[in-house]
Amino acid sequence: MRKLSLLLVLCMLLLPSAAWARDVAVLDLPALADLIQKNRGKVILLNFFATWCPPCRMEIPHLIKVQQKFGDKDVLVVSLSVDEKPAAVPPFVSKMGMDYPVYLADRSVPAAFRVSTIPHNIIYDRDGKLVASQSGILEEDSLVDVISQLLGKQARAGE
Repeated sequence: MRKLSLLLVLCMLLLPSAAWARDVAVLDLPALADLIQKNRGKVILLNFFATWCPPCRMEIPHLIKVQQKFGDKDVLVVSLSVDEKPAAVPPFVSKMGMDYPVYLADRSVPAAFRVSTIPHNIIYDRDGKLVASQSGILEEDSLVDVISQLLGKQARAGE
């Protein structure tokens, strides 16, 4: 009876972390290409990060503000974790208040974009064209300027 009780307690302790690990899907190159294709017409910001990365932690509040500012204006912010321990990602996402899509990047994804340091940000315009790929922290003001220009460019082209 004690063994069964101990087993039940262990299961209850392990199940939440197993559920958290399932909350963040793995994104491979075909799925990323599909995501970009399905979101044509939007400016897309891909942010590569890791939970253990201090500069990434500093940048995430900027990304959250950008998502809040532009989320209803044809902008999609997506973060791609390069963590080797997937279970660390869901509690980190929750703690940081990341209210936009977050995925675990399949190893092929950062390799395809030649991501060698994090944070690393990639921006696509509304036509799905890659317009920027940059390592290092993107400051909120700079990011707002770039996104505003990309949104304005499309609006002017349609006038």
